[in-house]
Amino acid sequence: MAPEGLRESEVRQRIQEGKVNTYESPVSRSYADIIAKNLFTAFNMVLLILGAALIYFGEYINAFAATGVIMMNVLISTIQEIRAKRRLDKIALLLRPVVTVRRDGADAEIDPSEVVIDDIVHMKSGDQAQVDGEIIECVSFEMDESLLTGESSTRRKKAGDTIYSGAYCVTGECFYRVTALGEDTFATKMLVSAKKYKKKKTPLQMETSSVTEFLMLLAFIYLAIMVVMNIFNGKPAVDSLIEAVIILDIVPIALFLLITITYMIAAVRMANSGVLLQNSNSVESMSHVDTVCMDKTGTITTNNLVFDSAEYFCDPAEGAEIITVFATCTGSRNRTVKAMEAEFGTTDAELLEEIQFSSERKYSAVHAMHGGREITAVMGAYPFLKHRIDTDLDIESKISAAASKGLRTVLICRAETPGLFNGDEEIQSKLRPVALMTIRDEIRPDCKEIIKTFLDNGMDLKVISGDDPETVNAMFTLADIPGERKIISGDALAKLSDEEKKEAVLTTNIFGRMKPDQKEDVIKILKNNGRYVAMVGDGVNDVKSLKMANVGVAMQSGSGATRGVADMVLVNDQFSALPKAIIEGKRTVSGMRDILKIYLTRNFILAVLIGVLLLIYGALPILPIQNTYYALITVSIAAFLIAIWAKPSDNKELILPEVLKFCLPMALLISVFAIAVYVIFSFCTAEGVFNIPWEPVYSVYQTVFPGHTPMQFFDHMSGETNATSDVWGEVVARNAMLFFIVLAGISLLGLVYPRYKWMTAGAVHKEKFPIVLTLLLLGVMILFHCVPVVYMGLASVMVFPAEYYGILLAITAAWFACAIAINRSKKESAIVRVTERVFFKRYYSMVRKEDEKDQRR
Repeated sequence: MAPEGLRESEVRQRIQEGKVNTYESPVSRSYADIIAKNLFTAFNMVLLILGAALIYFGEYINAFAATGVIMMNVLISTIQEIRAKRRLDKIALLLRPVVTVRRDGADAEIDPSEVVIDDIVHMKSGDQAQVDGEIIECVSFEMDESLLTGESSTRRKKAGDTIYSGAYCVTGECFYRVTALGEDTFATKMLVSAKKYKKKKTPLQMETSSVTEFLMLLAFIYLAIMVVMNIFNGKPAVDSLIEAVIILDIVPIALFLLITITYMIAAVRMANSGVLLQNSNSVESMSHVDTVCMDKTGTITTNNLVFDSAEYFCDPAEGAEIITVFATCTGSRNRTVKAMEAEFGTTDAELLEEIQFSSERKYSAVHAMHGGREITAVMGAYPFLKHRIDTDLDIESKISAAASKGLRTVLICRAETPGLFNGDEEIQSKLRPVALMTIRDEIRPDCKEIIKTFLDNGMDLKVISGDDPETVNAMFTLADIPGERKIISGDALAKLSDEEKKEAVLTTNIFGRMKPDQKEDVIKILKNNGRYVAMVGDGVNDVKSLKMANVGVAMQSGSGATRGVADMVLVNDQFSALPKAIIEGKRTVSGMRDILKIYLTRNFILAVLIGVLLLIYGALPILPIQNTYYALITVSIAAFLIAIWAKPSDNKELILPEVLKFCLPMALLISVFAIAVYVIFSFCTAEGVFNIPWEPVYSVYQTVFPGHTPMQFFDHMSGETNATSDVWGEVVARNAMLFFIVLAGISLLGLVYPRYKWMTAGAVHKEKFPIVLTLLLLGVMILFHCVPVVYMGLASVMVFPAEYYGILLAITAAWFACAIAINRSKKESAIVRVTERVFFKRYYSMVRKEDEKDQRR
């Protein structure tokens, strides 16, 4: 008899006393945390301090250049994260668990935050405990505490035993009294005593970390050299500050931000299509998926089961009675039992003992009193009961015939010896078959199209089901799903040697009669053989395999335990959203690969130019505001549009090797040509070979800043204090080099997306987008040079006489020809090999550290 539970007045009293479950695990970051994490980074603070110092010296434009991009990045990322938080929080509410409690003698579903001390919780199969408590009464109750203890075996519970939050019910049901709430629960104490959780980095973040750390080290070496040189030469402090801003821009400070925002946008897109990411790293993980494992329920079929027929092996009236008693008394209220109940109804029977269904045993049983006599009925899959059956009724052939039609089968038997337990031991008595029932699944109308999408994207599809493999195979036929099919049962798989099992797992695509441990083994074998696996499940029997997979995907209608361990949840059970999510992941990472090529090329170019021109030649290679213009034209606009336009592609390998093979040679080549441009224009201007006087440029400057003196003009154009006309050669050289590197940066798109085979040793891209993007960036560059207030007043950039643009265009064309030759070459340069070794030594060190953190967690 179910307990009465608390009365409403008792609940109110406990709430007033503060005995309510107030502690909750946050589903996302707080607003304050979002703002703080975006703003208060070590590098941001360095640049903000430099910006404040430049403002103190009256260098407002350079201060803006030093901090403007940072503040814009902080603003955009904060707004985007807040928008994503609100969206994801709303969707997360759909998946929020509920707790069934007894209140005033009836079951009531409430939010976990409304549970009070001494509440009576009614827990059934698939439920996850939200609070601790003590069992009052239970029936065939088994708990899985692996999430807390790590032990894989289930634990049978009895009255007086303790329920721990975080554990979930595998089979049976119970009523337990709440004894601990909030921070006092066992699971919460485990979290508090453990080390603070730190989000695991994605492979791409670890790859880019190795590059970032190298460039950061280089930047600080440059800073140290610059400081020593400036002290020795007696340079003003403001000049040193400007040079420090330029040097620090070597570090790709916006790279992690760019990755985070790109993944966050993808997460929101996935949410809009019906996929809730519970782990943000899943965006990247989805891009690597090449094998999808799934149960047929919710994927090939809906969750609806309908009774088809029953073949009796005894008097039909007796058989129908036994079926009705079983359907009435069993606590395993699964879809099969509900289909039986809908067909046969219920009766007045008293339950004496019960063994509830679990995925491990594959059967359930009841011992009941009906009509003054004891009936012990067992229902389950024939392969798991046949060792207890002596009669030869050719049941296997009947099951095969039903399976060929896509029908499920369950065998109803009567035990020859009444009763189920002798003490705590289960009685394994002989069984007499009563009836073979067939149950029909409802096939999803869109499953053919969904599976075709997986196959078209080169993914291997494997169905891992607890049903008869012939039934699953027939379902594929009924759904008109194309392709060759190879099937195997769990029993057959268990008998194979390790090598035979590996071969079977890799080549088989339909697995039937699989237990939870066998599902987990299949996923493990696939991963050990280089597969990147997504597992789709909905029941508690899928928890182990979901945790083992690279990406665990749960149905919203699935058990709370399944959703709890999944990386993502299919909202409203939209299986059609999964292939869209995989394609979105591939598209996102493909876009990031191309963005990294142009992004890191620019950073390496700056590293070379600063090292040669500033530290050796003693000239400022570029002003902070000019560097902002350079980044905007060649990286920022392009990155934003590439992220939107990117097409999905295979991403099985690490991204950084391909990126370095492109950007290192290109950065070195651009740097060589840029230094040559600087030297040529500096020398020719100083020697009078090039007729580029400063007076016409000064005239334009006066239209922007009327009344400014020539000295102010030279200060503005050179970025120095108290400058004279002696700096004019340097100003001309710097502007010529700036024009070249911007034009070369735009031209890089033609090498990232080569349109013709003669431009590359790899694949060609016939899409129109790269051409449109290149023309757009050239248009922005031309427009920039048409507005004096912008190019002269803001960026300290000059406009050359037309003939000198001809020289610069010719040099750019020569560079592009050399770049094509490098792009066509299949040989790796020595510098690429050395740099790769340095970066990847650091990368794999990070991987080992992350693995060690995982083990500690």
